[in-house]
Amino acid sequence: MNWKNKVIAITPFICLIVFAILWIEFDKAHPGWIVFLLIPLMPFILGKKKLSASTVIIIIYFLVSIITGKWNITWVILLLIPVVIIIMLPSDGSKVFKFKKYTKKDDDFIDLDV
Repeated sequence: MNWKNKVIAITPFICLIVFAILWIEFDKAHPGWIVFLLIPLMPFILGKKKLSASTVIIIIYFLVSIITGKWNITWVILLLIPVVIIIMLPSDGSKVFKFKKYTKKDDDFIDLDV
């Protein structure tokens, strides 16, 4: 197991400790829960996964909500996720999904374009 995987694996425990310190020592449980966002972000930070458009929009949502303090209206930002996904789909007529179907007579898989 390399060091990046170890850091990703230990992140929930570190976040829990930081949250407990913020809560117990400083009585900041409400803004302290933000440290738990490091758990899903750590693979992106360490370069193990690529950042998707959905993740970027969720990060923007949290940042705008935290800065403005208007959590009850900023959820509208999350409606951008399906819009961006639809815009990013290829429009050249190429097939997006490929399925393989098992054929008994040849004991092989054939490609099905959808």
